[in-house]
Amino acid sequence: MNIGSHFKLKAILATLTAAVTLAGCGANTETKEVSSTETKEEKVYELKVGYGQGTGAALFDVADLEGFFDDENLKVEGIGFASSADGLNALQAGKIDLGMTFGTAAPLTFISKGSDFSIIGGHLEGGHPILVQEKDKAKYKTLEDYKGKKVGTIRMFTSDIVFRSALAEAGIDWKKDLDIVEFKTGGDLLQAISSGKVDVAVSAGSTYLKAKEQKLAVIAWSNDLNPTHVCCRVVTRKDLLTEDQGEAYKRFLKALIRAERVKNDQPEEAVKAAQKHLKLDDATVNSIVNEEHAHYSPDPNSKEVKKMWEQMKEIGYVENAEDLNIQDYINLDLYEKALNELIKEYPEDKTYYEKQLERFNEQNV
Repeated sequence: MNIGSHFKLKAILATLTAAVTLAGCGANTETKEVSSTETKEEKVYELKVGYGQGTGAALFDVADLEGFFDDENLKVEGIGFASSADGLNALQAGKIDLGMTFGTAAPLTFISKGSDFSIIGGHLEGGHPILVQEKDKAKYKTLEDYKGKKVGTIRMFTSDIVFRSALAEAGIDWKKDLDIVEFKTGGDLLQAISSGKVDVAVSAGSTYLKAKEQKLAVIAWSNDLNPTHVCCRVVTRKDLLTEDQGEAYKRFLKALIRAERVKNDQPEEAVKAAQKHLKLDDATVNSIVNEEHAHYSPDPNSKEVKKMWEQMKEIGYVENAEDLNIQDYINLDLYEKALNELIKEYPEDKTYYEKQLERFNEQNV
């Protein structure tokens, strides 16, 4: 083969390789601007990520499906837990590296009791149903209608804080005017409402599937009580945020940021991703992962986190917390760096990521 034919063959092979690569991209149409210093030998970081068992975590699932973790040289393992408390205890014990769907109230409660946690991002805002038996749904129109009722909640769940704070703001004494019964898990709460042991269940998004299966009626959503409240935060331990390991968490956030865009622009991808956990028909899965009251965003939204912290103190949910500066337990640096890197790496999508940076500044700075 002469030299000219050799180079022609190399050119054809290069073109075919590029075509195959592009054909395999699926929903991920972004083209990364690769630095000349990046090599295939780049370090692979491993992370164990905890979330509510059964339903998974929407942004995590999308990022996994679209290959965003692979793009960031991350090897992630998802681990399910029955309750927020179980998940956060595992985080504290070093069994997982990150918590994804353990609410906001639960990490803040652990922090108030001495846990050295750090909130580095977000996942869900709103999206928690308040449930009754179908026969009782007409009885509840306003917060006044909860007076004298036995109301079940999940201890340390964000919806519990939202509900109690809304009652207090409405001038209703939740300690005297109604009977609040706390349950450890969402499953226990659903069993109580189905059997009539409680009149109302202030539930969580993670129980919505089983609530639908049990034909329970939604009388309100947490967003109706507080339209801007945050829920699931991405939380880790401060001692894990070393210079080297912090790189892994920043990369993890980059994958979630990209996943948010896919979920919003292509909700059918979220359905496909959730099928890993939910072995149901597409219509049912869609009604869960794309529920209009559930808003998914990886932004830390520290302003709303701090607002909930103050609410928890006001209603006596946390004690001996006056000397704690909750800002010390929120890391904004990693998320900001993640956004700035995405702006540089995906110049064709610069406008989109700059808008996410604007949102970050509004909700955190």
